[in-house]
Amino acid sequence: MVVIISVISAVGYPRFQDWKNDREVRLAAENIVSMINGIVSQSKRGSFPYVQLYIDVPNSDGSGDKTFETRGMSQKKFIQERAALGCSDTASDWDKEKVHFYKADVLLNIISDGKVCFSKDSTFYETDNNLKTNSIVLCQKSVKQPTKCKAKPTMPAYKVIWNRFGGTTLKKWSGDENSGQWTDQ
Repeated sequence: MVVIISVISAVGYPRFQDWKNDREVRLAAENIVSMINGIVSQSKRGSFPYVQLYIDVPNSDGSGDKTFETRGMSQKKFIQERAALGCSDTASDWDKEKVHFYKADVLLNIISDGKVCFSKDSTFYETDNNLKTNSIVLCQKSVKQPTKCKAKPTMPAYKVIWNRFGGTTLKKWSGDENSGQWTDQ
């Protein structure tokens, strides 16, 4: 009896671990989509005319927990700063820091901080060099990917894509590191 239970456990554990890893990465990706949708919605409703998604990567090698924050700028500050408006990562440039906050222990396709800013009417849109592709890839840490998600990552991996209007798309990597494709979720 003990042998049968041991064999079943040995066969089932790797699949459970794969499922658990996929759920952790998917949860992080879904939270980022939710954060972007939430802050853009607040902008369109008039709470903030200018908003930002800021991604803090604490270590220069891409390791460690990643922090995702959304920030908002008031109408008054937006009018004052409009001529020289930028997508600053300085907290004092934003009236409401940490509108949404999320921390995750996943790998990204960037190894330094990134930010993207949206305006209410999509007139102002800016990303930094790390997010110029209008997307971010999240993946599970592994021996093959110790610090950064590859262009063709090992599974599980998810890609969050956005546009200047604040629309978002979530995709999942289907395949291995040699071949595969991004599929809509």
